[in-house]
Amino acid sequence: MFKSTLVLLIGSSMSGLAIGYTLRFKIIAPSLSGRRLDPGGSSQFGVNDGEIGIRSWGRTGCDGGGGNCATGACNGGLVCTDGGITSGVLLGEYGYQQFGNVISWDLSRVDGSINTYFACQFSDNPFMNGSVDTSINNGGNVKTCRQSNCPSDQAFAQPNDFQAVTTSPVGSTFDITFCP
Repeated sequence: MFKSTLVLLIGSSMSGLAIGYTLRFKIIAPSLSGRRLDPGGSSQFGVNDGEIGIRSWGRTGCDGGGGNCATGACNGGLVCTDGGITSGVLLGEYGYQQFGNVISWDLSRVDGSINTYFACQFSDNPFMNGSVDTSINNGGNVKTCRQSNCPSDQAFAQPNDFQAVTTSPVGSTFDITFCP
């Protein structure tokens, strides 16, 4: 059964503002895929509500084949051949029914971060200025991490820093925004 939806908005700078790229996905596990999106583009995938180990991250400065990225590169180029991320990135991590009948999710800085200094418009949040790296919104439950201010209750800073974990009901919809 495929119920849950993740939505990625990847910003691009234009006159100091981020213009959204949208990737809607329901990952059918395991999915080792990447998408190049132009402003306003979108894509959708299925997410099995029993899937664990789902990760999302933005990439910037990639070559035409999706490899050799300034941030967020992985082994294999556009389509990752393993879970190895080869350059610093702030991750969204999701475990569907990993710890009961809920979706456990968090932001993680353990593998690094994307250094960005632009403003982003989130789908249902007021305009936010500053260096917003990542925001995950699940029905008003929002985790936001800015490069200059990313408290431990918003994102993992160390591997066992579990206060950043949030849970949501199975079948929830997520909006994920990365601002390069």
